[in-house]
Amino acid sequence: MNRRTRFLVRSSLLLLAFSTIAFHARCPGLDPIARLELEAAGVNKYVGEFTPATSEDAGNGWTKHTFDPDGGNGPICIAGTPLTVFTRPGTHPRKTLIFLDGGGACWQDFYFCSVLADEDAPPDVGIFASSFDTGTEVIDNPLSEYSIVAASYCDGSVWAGDNDVVDGNFPFGPVRFHRGLRNLTATLDLARAEFGLPRKLFLSGSSAGGVGAAALAPSLARFVFGNFPRIKVFNDAGPVATNIFPIPPVLEAIAAREADWQISQFYPESCTECSPYAQPTELIKWRLGRDSGLAESFYSTDGDSTNRFFLAIPNQEIYRALITSVHGDVNATFPDTYKTFIRSGDDSHTALATPLFYVGTANGVPLHEWTDDFVHNRPGWIDIVEDFVPVP
Repeated sequence: MNRRTRFLVRSSLLLLAFSTIAFHARCPGLDPIARLELEAAGVNKYVGEFTPATSEDAGNGWTKHTFDPDGGNGPICIAGTPLTVFTRPGTHPRKTLIFLDGGGACWQDFYFCSVLADEDAPPDVGIFASSFDTGTEVIDNPLSEYSIVAASYCDGSVWAGDNDVVDGNFPFGPVRFHRGLRNLTATLDLARAEFGLPRKLFLSGSSAGGVGAAALAPSLARFVFGNFPRIKVFNDAGPVATNIFPIPPVLEAIAAREADWQISQFYPESCTECSPYAQPTELIKWRLGRDSGLAESFYSTDGDSTNRFFLAIPNQEIYRALITSVHGDVNATFPDTYKTFIRSGDDSHTALATPLFYVGTANGVPLHEWTDDFVHNRPGWIDIVEDFVPVP
């Protein structure tokens, strides 16, 4: 290669680099290198693969969509039964809310998860209601305009696994189908098919669904909806924290979850801190550093008895120390795009699909108002961690 040719090649590469930088400065969303890493890890491998086998009226504006198990190859529940997802159109054509249901977790010899999909649509409560009557006032739902996609949770792997396990001890069948990624992909694809490309996407979930919303869902959403939507993630009581106390029962549970769910196969290569034995929030930090159209919230009580059971944490003080440390680290790293709402003196579990969405407060701030500020980028969306109050 002569000098003139080398000069032209270098000039072309520089021009391409500057053009790419300028393009992505104007177009927020997932960085293209991060997208390639996620694709290489297989996060998007089921996009476009599944559509509902049936769709039927479920009452109150809801449609129930049931997926074909396809002989075990489709999006299915842990025992091989069909997945159901419910949709309801809203009044705004460019706002979509995706809600991932919760229901525990299952791994080898630990079977505390929902095994069947929902037969009925979500009840008219929490974010699924247009308002809430306290008896003295009627509080409007700040998300009432959104079209809703509510997905049943029944795979046992917090919406992120992709593995089948032969297990003679499982009381519901000889094989556990941990199809979290397939079920999640089917849900997001259905949202795109039903409601098109949103301008605003509210990606949420409660408990195990909160973990799913904060794990692979935001990155997968970029493959389904592209870079245009502004994505707001609301993790309702999915701890996204690991008790890594070095005693055999805790370490064995971590190893069993990884062996059965195989979530780590979806970690991007440059997330060098991502590991089954590290905090799951490392993936959140990786993502927030590479997606300029993303903001995330975490809600919890500091005495959450359900999460303490699943994480083998004996008391409120230890659980509080874990979640405030782990999620506080994310907030410290990304103070403008990651904030928490942590209530003290309470051991209740979730809020989004309960009256607590309207009446729950932290430091005097109602959760529904905090959520409204979150979705509208208002100054009222602040990080809140209440001072410690013992659970009664």
